[in-house]
Amino acid sequence: MAFDRPTPVSFHAPTVLAVGLPPDTLTRAGVVLEPSGVGLRESNLLDLRSDSAQYRPLVLLVDAELYDFDPEAFDMVAKDVGAKLGVAGSPREAEVTLGQLLAAVARKSAFPPPPPSSADAATDKWDFSEVVAAVAAAERRK
Repeated sequence: MAFDRPTPVSFHAPTVLAVGLPPDTLTRAGVVLEPSGVGLRESNLLDLRSDSAQYRPLVLLVDAELYDFDPEAFDMVAKDVGAKLGVAGSPREAEVTLGQLLAAVARKSAFPPPPPSSADAATDKWDFSEVVAAVAAAERRK
């Protein structure tokens, strides 16, 4: 009797996928991410779709000038893999953007799932009062 082997599942640590960032911005992003345990990987335009599918990043961080070239394409890639999209034009913008996006990802687990009948369920939108209540609850737990 032959048993089918299960399909191997590869596990990747949480990742930020950086596209087109200059070296100083990439370095700053790495410094911001280091304490969180989130990895930083670089990609280029040719490999962006395959890298995004392979690593399933939490955040897709794109250089501002590159993003302005074709915003819809980057929005689509981020949506396809369920990543937050960040755009940074400088090292400081990368630091602030990553801080905000990682905080949003961390808070998301505190939110109740949207009702299945909600028209906004697929877009991950939350009512402002839900956000305020979830943040207050998370602060009380600390």
